[in-house]
Amino acid sequence: MEVWYAVHTKPRSEAVAREHLERQGFRCLFPRLRRTVRTSEGLRARIESLFPRYVFILTDAAVQSLAPVRSTRGCVGLVRFGGEPARVPESVIRSIRSRMDADDGVTTLDLPDLVPGQRVRITDGALCGIEAIFRTLEGSERVRLLIDFLGQAREAVVPRAHLAVHV
Repeated sequence: MEVWYAVHTKPRSEAVAREHLERQGFRCLFPRLRRTVRTSEGLRARIESLFPRYVFILTDAAVQSLAPVRSTRGCVGLVRFGGEPARVPESVIRSIRSRMDADDGVTTLDLPDLVPGQRVRITDGALCGIEAIFRTLEGSERVRLLIDFLGQAREAVVPRAHLAVHV
């Protein structure tokens, strides 16, 4: 029976690992994400791994040995729990695939619904790690937040994609 496994890769080597795993006959899933990042040339769109340092393989361990994975270029080895390779549930893979674009394989993530007064955490950029209170939307891509800065409440505008709902 074919099962999905998670493969731990070397830093920024997901594409290399995928290529070499496919050459060995493994079926691979390498979900990626399009992000906008600030560079010295301004804002640039980049395609990055959705799960940095991981790819997924589909195989039947009774038919195809998993041993070559650990010596495959770009790979560290299989993710294991208690010495056994960790199986990734088919429902997780289906969920990832349902968000992938059929043309380029890039995944789209749903942004959280925000309500004024809701606590959020900034996950990227210069204010990364700071907790804030959502105030309003500033267009379709940005949000206005209320941040406690040096004991005073200050407003800041950040990209909406840089937020996580605070639990």
